[in-house]
Amino acid sequence: MALGSVVMVPLTNPASAEGLMAHAVAVARADGGVVLPLTVVPSGAPGAVRDDASALVVAAEEVVRDWGVASRGLVVECDDVADGVLDAAAEHGATLVVMGWRGRSTNRNVFGELIDTVVGRSRTPMAVVRLGQRPTEHLLVPLSDDHLQPAGEGGVRLAAELARRLAGQRPHRIRVLRTGAADADLPEVVAALSDRVHHDPRRYAMAIGAAADEDDLVVVPVAPTASGLRTATTHVAWRAPEATLVVAIDVGPQPEDATASTASAGQPAPAEYAEGGAGTSEHVVVVTARLDAVEAAPREELGRALSSIGIVGGIEAWKDDEGQRCVRARVHLPAESSNDALALAMTALHEAERLRGAELRYDIAEDPATSA
Repeated sequence: MALGSVVMVPLTNPASAEGLMAHAVAVARADGGVVLPLTVVPSGAPGAVRDDASALVVAAEEVVRDWGVASRGLVVECDDVADGVLDAAAEHGATLVVMGWRGRSTNRNVFGELIDTVVGRSRTPMAVVRLGQRPTEHLLVPLSDDHLQPAGEGGVRLAAELARRLAGQRPHRIRVLRTGAADADLPEVVAALSDRVHHDPRRYAMAIGAAADEDDLVVVPVAPTASGLRTATTHVAWRAPEATLVVAIDVGPQPEDATASTASAGQPAPAEYAEGGAGTSEHVVVVTARLDAVEAAPREELGRALSSIGIVGGIEAWKDDEGQRCVRARVHLPAESSNDALALAMTALHEAERLRGAELRYDIAEDPATSA
């Protein structure tokens, strides 16, 4: 069955219900599926509790149907909420479970006790959503080489499939960001999401902090490492505090990974995560475009796009050891932080028509005075 065939959404907070429904609808609509809003009430719950649960489900059903997607609400009786969610997912053949997260962790839990329990025992793909404060305008899919390990194939594919459905009719707005060394080739399912790839060689969360804006929707896969879940949640939430996050989880973590996954979770964001606020200063971003899929040499296009945000230094072109064309340019621009400078360059080049098919690497020059 397709990912969006049966999308189940457990609801506990009426304030987040509509936002979660919007994500569920986008996934289900792409596959002609159905959305199942779900609440769990304990056995012997008072009538008022059952009435509130039913009202929440009915309101969610109406929202989904107003958007033109089939919906069937469920009120499940179970003394353990996680058991109720897992049993309902199995009974109704859920192909995806969407759960809301407030964006906070503790030293014991990554998402909180309920979601952690469901994640750890679920055999249904999950999308854990932290809703932002603004409507989303762009979509970002960030990957590191850790995600491209053989064991990470399912998580990467899930993130790519979610991104494609959540983007709806705006595939040109998907931005693919790779981080770190970029030694491995991107899977076709990821490369097909966008007409170019942005490469920030810095650490994963740091690169996301530069690329993600407050009106972005960031679809984050979980790397198949002991710290993969922590990186996809706590560190990304620190770096992109305003964006909407969707954590794509192919399967729950193994029990032996639980301690490593929650280590350092719930701590306040370190001072290094609060870059900026010291006023505007000059920064230099060095952009290298690898042009193996580009038909025309875009030296002029690279310079033209970057000149819209700052002063462009010397542009050089060459062929690398594999015979592929490369162009490099430096742009001097005012910004409050190096992350802000990099984000400006990335946005400018994402709209450059003649850079379709390029892989674009971004580096921050340490000393602007020597980078002319």
